[in-house]
Amino acid sequence: MEIFVKFKPILFRKRKKSFIINNKVIKVKLKIEKMDYEGRGVSHVSEKVCFVKKALPGELVEAKLLQDEKRFSIYETTEVLNASPIRKTSLCSFSKECGGCALDIMSYEDSISLKKEMLKELFKKNNLPIKEFEIVKSSHAYGYRNKISLKIENGQLGYYKEETHQFVPIKNCLLAKPAIQNLMKDFSLFHIKNGDMTIRANQNDELLLSINTKEKIEIEKELIEKHKIAGIVWNNKCVYNSLFFIEHINHLFYKVHANSFFQVNIDIAEKIALDIEKEFKKEDILYDLYCGVGYFSLKLAKITKQVLGIELNQNAILNANYNASLNKISNVSFHLGKVEDILEKIPLKANKVIVDPPRSGLHKNVRRVLKENKFEKIIYISCNPKTLARDLQDLMETYTLTSFKAYDMFPFTKHVECVCLLNLR
Repeated sequence: MEIFVKFKPILFRKRKKSFIINNKVIKVKLKIEKMDYEGRGVSHVSEKVCFVKKALPGELVEAKLLQDEKRFSIYETTEVLNASPIRKTSLCSFSKECGGCALDIMSYEDSISLKKEMLKELFKKNNLPIKEFEIVKSSHAYGYRNKISLKIENGQLGYYKEETHQFVPIKNCLLAKPAIQNLMKDFSLFHIKNGDMTIRANQNDELLLSINTKEKIEIEKELIEKHKIAGIVWNNKCVYNSLFFIEHINHLFYKVHANSFFQVNIDIAEKIALDIEKEFKKEDILYDLYCGVGYFSLKLAKITKQVLGIELNQNAILNANYNASLNKISNVSFHLGKVEDILEKIPLKANKVIVDPPRSGLHKNVRRVLKENKFEKIIYISCNPKTLARDLQDLMETYTLTSFKAYDMFPFTKHVECVCLLNLR
């Protein structure tokens, strides 16, 4: 390991705290051994693990120190000294500064292969019996996101650099649907200096905007003429057209509120729904935990006896009930509240369960109830393999993991969607 020290003050951020390391920029040469499940290269210095952003297995890189802890250090690649044969130049001119797309330094096919290896490493570490599995690819590696959340500083759009509050101005995001990218080009028409903006687009390229700012916004006529604006929400108040739009997927209609959760990659969401359908029959009664606006609930209500959904977000529950009525589906009901508070109080007893929790995974009380009730079948959908691994270790005391499949819901990022089938032992 070679160390380069440049005497130049530099500010680092650790979570919400700022810190300076001896008023120096510390750089090292590192040989990358493999990738971790966060999409970072892994190296070792004196038995201390080093996580290196934007580095690939087999590479020799020069990297600067970002964070130094007792058991590990985090670095960022500054120069590739010996490149991997799979390394490619990113198509995004903001990728290096933004940090959101950890795997855009390779082809899409290679990113799928690396994600598989990252998952295998995680499962091996957690002693899970998952060795061979499929990763279902997205039909579109770019232009797939139907929602992005942007920061606004000094009249510019941007993201916060990964794991910091450092603003990175951008003019475009290649992951966003084309309709969103086109709107970003006309951001100046909003005349906003500071705040944040969330942009959604549906299958019909209608746009739903949620803007938070202390400033009074202006809606230019040119903006309405050039784009299909379904609604503009300013500080939670509708100032143009509507608070929601309608999304159409798999022959069902969904009301999506400006602040509700909905699947960001419709292509992959459709593939997951079609795959899990096979696990249900007409006589089944189903709990859909963390149901959102009812995406899976409504789809599965068409092929089961009854579905009961639970969700914490009030707008999502209002939308879910609206969606059931909109699609004329009567064998589904939705309940507002924390899953861990409501699940034990439900008089209707299900034989199967689908869970799609947030990144934090299942609450310990939810895992306990799932084990105690001994459901016939659980389908676990996860956007965070790390918490999934933790939850599976617990649930497998009562259930057998019978199948696992990954879905590339978020191409070129470190994230991946996982679907597990658990059967009662």
